[in-house]
Amino acid sequence: MKEGILKFSLLAMLFASITTFNSCKKELSDDDTSVAADNFKAENESDRIWDAINSSAYENSIYKMEDANFALLPSCAEVFLDTIPDTITGEKSITILFDTTNNLGCLCSGWDNKYRKGEIKATWTGPYRQVGTVIKITTHNYYVNSDKFDYVKTVTNNGTNGAGHLTYAIDVSLANILFSDGTSMSWTSQRTREWVEGQGSLTPLDDVYSITGNAEGVSRASVNFTTSITDPLIIAVGCPYIKQGIIEITPDGNPIRTLDFGTGGCDAQATVEINGIVFNIVLQ
Repeated sequence: MKEGILKFSLLAMLFASITTFNSCKKELSDDDTSVAADNFKAENESDRIWDAINSSAYENSIYKMEDANFALLPSCAEVFLDTIPDTITGEKSITILFDTTNNLGCLCSGWDNKYRKGEIKATWTGPYRQVGTVIKITTHNYYVNSDKFDYVKTVTNNGTNGAGHLTYAIDVSLANILFSDGTSMSWTSQRTREWVEGQGSLTPLDDVYSITGNAEGVSRASVNFTTSITDPLIIAVGCPYIKQGIIEITPDGNPIRTLDFGTGGCDAQATVEINGIVFNIVLQ
């Protein structure tokens, strides 16, 4: 059975992207934040992709909210849900197809005001809350504005921890971005998401997540880098920004960039510290 779905529940937008830095230099100076910008370009779209898929697998694998306040995708994005399990794997699948009848694609005005075109596809083995459920997400000819994103992302329900919170392993095994100016970057990440508030309800409005883990990649300037979350990132549904937490970004041969999202406020302000010097930044 296939059906079109035009509305999605708003889930937390993990990892906003930094927007104001030159990322074309081959060598980094001590005030160059371009590697941080590249890292969060990859992180940001990875989480937008998950936002789109997660609502359809939120509960009983096909749970979805119809409240217009949570409509992430525009009407030009069709969603096809196949609820008949594959006879071999037992998996169900969902495909989001963004309109490609115009050159720009679909304007996601209710989400992040960016144009998208192409396809996001996911398969899953069981309900989102069920221990052992595996959700695999891939993109196909997928563009955001004029940049092409190739992603392979796997989400695994690891059950509850000692605090009784559901935890999920988030593995991005492939993230390649080809930018409209011809430059490119690659990125992978390994995260753990802990559902710290709202787990007992069937609405996303009270959901809060704690995120830990690492990532690595090669920036647009061909700089290898690694990242580590040193203080858990706190994400709340209804806030488009990371509310608190710290990430350390280490470019090869260069000082650590420490990105601090603050201590709990829902705002676009953050800081990057390099060699003891703090730079104020604004998140998109």
